[in-house]
Amino acid sequence: MTSLVTGGAGFVGSHVVRALLAEGERVRVLVRPGSDLRNLAGLDVEMLCGDVCDAQAVAAAVAGCDVVYHLAARYSSRPEDAAETYAVNVGGTKRLLRAALAAGVARVVLTSTVGTIGRPPDGSLPTEETPFNLWATASHYVKSKYLSEVVARRLAEEGLSLVIVHPCAPVGPGDLKPTVSGQRIVDALNGRRPSYLPGGINWVSVRDVARGHVLAARHSRPGERYILGHAQGNLDVDGFLRLLAQVSGRTMPEAEQPSWHARWRRHQERPAGVRPASLTADPGKAIRELGLPQTPLAEAFAAAVTWFEANGYVQPAL
Repeated sequence: MTSLVTGGAGFVGSHVVRALLAEGERVRVLVRPGSDLRNLAGLDVEMLCGDVCDAQAVAAAVAGCDVVYHLAARYSSRPEDAAETYAVNVGGTKRLLRAALAAGVARVVLTSTVGTIGRPPDGSLPTEETPFNLWATASHYVKSKYLSEVVARRLAEEGLSLVIVHPCAPVGPGDLKPTVSGQRIVDALNGRRPSYLPGGINWVSVRDVARGHVLAARHSRPGERYILGHAQGNLDVDGFLRLLAQVSGRTMPEAEQPSWHARWRRHQERPAGVRPASLTADPGKAIRELGLPQTPLAEAFAAAVTWFEANGYVQPAL
């Protein structure tokens, strides 16, 4: 079996590549020109250089593949990058999935984000059934990912065998950039107050997220959606800092931030409406239906801390 992984040089993508290789699959990777390829060093993969916005490159990439894992995406929080974000995340996804449909690919796994899962007005944890209700406050990145799902579902109606996965905050080795999630860890390890969402974040081992992609390709029904997270992964900022202190042996910055807590209380007092910014979620469906692994969070965080320390992201502990 041959699998294509777009964005395979990235943090999650490279772990998907490794998970597939561990299963003995042939892996083809589509990477943009100029990509940092350190996460793929020494791996037995077929490397294609191209952009998901290039129709010719996309057609060549999907040709002969049985499964496509589409992880390539443009992430930016800068308003001036919005046009490119939509071009890649919506236009590029449409181009790639149309090519996959035309090529007769047996299954496509589209990587979205937990950010496109809505928030229940009663404050309970969202599931895959919670409709997206955050358009008014969402970033261009999240909006683009939501629109890419809309495009994908339309192509599924035309016959594309599709499953959508929604990773929560991945943690582990190989976070080169680092990602937004990784930056929170790096900041805290360096004694800086990390940015955090007042409603909490669901953290999960990046290796479990990668395995979840493979399980979704093999065991899900077409059209399903799965939140790839950890059952005990919903941490507020205090829990996040306590866990980091435990696995790193470092002193964390002050966990108390009254403005966040006050803002959270104000929102809780409202009888209805969408809760404040949060990336918590209920990953129960993926655990039950796919057998999504649940690596202990302490193990996943320790692996990330070790990697960040070994690669110079963190100042030496005093």
